[in-house]
Amino acid sequence: MSVVLVGALYPGNVGAVARSMRNFGFSDLRLAESSVRFDDIDAIKMAMWSKEILDSARAFDTAAEAVQDADIVIGTTRRRGRRRARWFSPAQMAQALKDSDSDVRAAVLFGAEDSGLTNSHLDLCHWLVSIPTRADFDSFNIAHAATIVLYEISRAFEAAGSRDLCDPSHAAGLASHVEQLLRDSGFLPGANDPKRVMLAVRRMLDNAGWTRAEIDLSHSIITHIQKRIESGNAEKAVLSGEADPDISPVK
Repeated sequence: MSVVLVGALYPGNVGAVARSMRNFGFSDLRLAESSVRFDDIDAIKMAMWSKEILDSARAFDTAAEAVQDADIVIGTTRRRGRRRARWFSPAQMAQALKDSDSDVRAAVLFGAEDSGLTNSHLDLCHWLVSIPTRADFDSFNIAHAATIVLYEISRAFEAAGSRDLCDPSHAAGLASHVEQLLRDSGFLPGANDPKRVMLAVRRMLDNAGWTRAEIDLSHSIITHIQKRIESGNAEKAVLSGEADPDISPVK
């Protein structure tokens, strides 16, 4: 993921952003439409032990050039005017980014300290991010804003990486088990459209981000319910005389 500072005015802020990037494991820093030099002494001082990020950073004449290799461009702004892009909080954006294809390349734009991103910059963006505040003063220092956004992205991906996520075949197996349960219980076909119901079920399972342990537990629960259904059906058969009364129902 690329961090793009558009129109940055102060070298110290650029260095501070580099430091936050290292805190959360990011390294691709880019400047656009800015006269700040990466080797400025104030930038180096604020970067502290993150000078290697400044050393490898790149400068571009325009924001469009800086994000031309990105599949998803994310703009940070406090102006919630009518835009074509999708609006997110930092946490929502991080979750949406995590849920995107693993090979998607993203770029996050931060605007100039005095004016933020312009409308032309926002027009480059697919998503927009606004940091919620509790006060009527909602302007952030560029380095502070970058820290919040990068923290949320890092946290979302770290949480995903700590989960033993199942592969798609496990979710498909659970969907088949759910379908059998719905048929055993009489929910399907009934008055419902089986294909439509199962399409919705499979979509829910695909979006849930199941772990293998959660899949296994769900199978166990469904199996238990199926046995109870079979037991109830056997008892009904005995009571109605449709089965040999000497045969005990399933317990």
